[in-house]
Amino acid sequence: MVEGRILLTRSYLLPALHTLTVEGFSEEENMQFFGPCSRLHGHDYRVEVTISGPVDPESGLMMNRDTLDRTVKKHLLEPFDGTNLSDHFQHTTGEALAVEVFGILRDRLPADVVLVRIRLQETAKNSFIARD
Repeated sequence: MVEGRILLTRSYLLPALHTLTVEGFSEEENMQFFGPCSRLHGHDYRVEVTISGPVDPESGLMMNRDTLDRTVKKHLLEPFDGTNLSDHFQHTTGEALAVEVFGILRDRLPADVVLVRIRLQETAKNSFIARD
């Protein structure tokens, strides 16, 4: 019999656009603050979703992976894939997006599963982790 809690991490690709700006800054001020990222550009965001829950004694699984995939697809990938994230969120820095993604998925999982963290990889050099 398998007992205890387990961590499961699944990875998803979210291609999207965004612009880094501060409302009230001029175009020149935004360029000074954010550099070329102040212009519309895109990323292939890699989103890692880590959940925790008990291992089901019958199946040996913590959660059916297809169920998790459907949840992430419905609430994150379908609404935002290929879109301009600046149209959806006030701030689209990697830090802010990781927090937003955590909030989007936190309450949409089965009751016995807990969202532990979101890791959002924006570039080869930048990744951001959000957790409670």
